Parts: sequence; C-alpha cells; structure tokens
Amino acid sequence: MSSESPARSASSSSAHTGHKAPARRWRKAGWVTLVILLALVAVQFVRLGAAGLFVQLGQNENNRWTSAARAPRVVEVRLAEKYFLDSLDYASDNPWVYESLAALDLTRMRASTIPRDALAYTRGAHARFRQALRQRPTSPFLWANLALTKLYLDEIDDELLTALRHADELGPHEPTVQQTALFVGLAAWQELGSDRRQALRQSVERGALRNSQKMFEIVKSYGRLDLVCAIKKYEALAGPDCRKAAAAARSGEGIRQGIGQ
Repeated sequence: MSSESPARSASSSSAHTGHKAPARRWRKAGWVTLVILLALVAVQFVRLGAAGLFVQLGQNENNRWTSAARAPRVVEVRLAEKYFLDSLDYASDNPWVYESLAALDLTRMRASTIPRDALAYTRGAHARFRQALRQRPTSPFLWANLALTKLYLDEIDDELLTALRHADELGPHEPTVQQTALFVGLAAWQELGSDRRQALRQSVERGALRNSQKMFEIVKSYGRLDLVCAIKKYEALAGPDCRKAAAAARSGEGIRQGIGQ
C-alpha cells in the first residue's frame, strides 16, 4: 500500500500540472489580445485627434476671411483645402470635411472668371455634398446646398426637387435653409408642382419670424412680391413695394380698359 502511494501522488501532481498549463496559455493569449486591442484603440484615438486638429485648422482659415466679410485669396483657399484633405488621411469618412470642401468649391466657383473652371468646381461641390449626405442624410443644410449646386449646374430635375423637399422637411425653421431653398425654389418655380409651391409659400411665412429681411430681399430680387404682400408680418418691410406694385397693376389695368387715355 505504502509503495503505491508515491506513484499515485506523482500521477496526480502530473495531471494537475497538465491542467494548469492550458489555463496559463489561455490567460496569456487573453492578455496579449487585450494589449493588442488597447493599442488599436490608442492608434484610433490618435488618428481621430489628428483628423480633428486638421479640421480645426481648416475651419480657422475659413473663419479668417468669413469674419472679415471679404472674398478669400487663392492662397487662403488652398491652405484651408490642404488642411481638410490632410484630415481625410486620418478619417476618410468625415462628412463635415466633405461639406467644408464642397463649400470651398462653391467659393472658387463664384470667384472664377473661366466658365469651364466654374463648372468643374460646381460639379466637385455637388459630388462632395452627396458624399457628406451618405453619412448625414438628415442634415437640412446639406440637402439645401445640394439643391443649390443643381441649380448652378442648370439641372432642374428630380434630384433638385427631392433635395428641396428634404431641406424643407428636415429644417423648416432654419434661416439658412429657408433662404437657400427659397432662392432655388423661385429659380425653378416653373418646374415645381403645386405641393412644392405651397411648401415654399409656407416657408416664406415661417421665415418672417426670424429671417424676414433676407427672405424679403430674395423674393424682391425675383419680382415675386405676391408671396409676401398678403403676409402681415412683412408689412413693415414690403409695404411700400407692395403699394407701388398694386398701383402699377391698377394703372396697367386702367390703360388696358382705355381709362386715362
């Protein structure tokens, strides 16, 4: 009996050691995996931080000429563009960067004196607004600007009309969206259906609350005073022009009927 005991003890010890070895290997593999995951997360944070830094630098350049209320110089636009493109090297799907690059394209388009270049810039802006919308499909600002680029491209089609509809539905009380949609909508008025025309009239009425001056200026530039003359909140702004338009209409009607000749 006593001679068998050491053998059984050795066998038991060997089995116990054999069970421990796989457990130690699994723990080691777990720690290695955790370290790798933490390293990947750290790298991602560094990349996002670098991307954010370049975005901020690009935005600072943009703010520099915007706050000064002047047209940017070519070198300033190029520098802002470089920062935004550098940001995409670290975060390639940032929709705000594509939106910013599209805005720079429109800035170049407006400054260009060469039609071919202006068209290329506008097409670039259109593509970048669409790219941004893939990530932010609920942004009314992107939809409004997409509609604007379609107008600049003289493409009054379903994409433009859809963009106007989304802009109005997603940002009905946003002044910038109201202004852009009104500008585009009046330019494309003949192609709008009755529902979209009615939506535009409602936008003009909503715009009287926070945005009356700009909305009135756009309406007046298109000679569409009829959209504001019946709205009381525009009376202080539009009253003189509306009265002149009414007097001219009465005079014209009188002439047509032979009155005053």
